[in-house]
Amino acid sequence: MSAYILNRIAEIEKERADRIQSYRDACSATSHRQLFNKLNEDIDRQAQGLTGTRRAEYEAMKSRKLAEADARDRENEAFWDALV
Repeated sequence: MSAYILNRIAEIEKERADRIQSYRDACSATSHRQLFNKLNEDIDRQAQGLTGTRRAEYEAMKSRKLAEADARDRENEAFWDALV
C-alpha cells in the first residue's frame, strides 16, 4: 500500500506543478506558506497512509518546505518594505 501511496503522491505533484502558474497569478497577495498548504492538500491526504520512516521522511520534507516558504515570505516583506 505504501508504494501505491507514493506513486499517487508523485502523480499529484505533477498535477500541482501544472497549477502553480495560475495560483501564482491568482494568489499574489497570499503568503507562500498559505500557497504551499493549499497546493499540498492532496498530498497531505495521501500521506496520512504513510507509516514509520516514510511518514517521518514526509513530515521532515514538509517542515523543510514550510521553512523555505516562511523565508520567502520574509524576503517578500523586505522587498515590499524597501519599495515604500
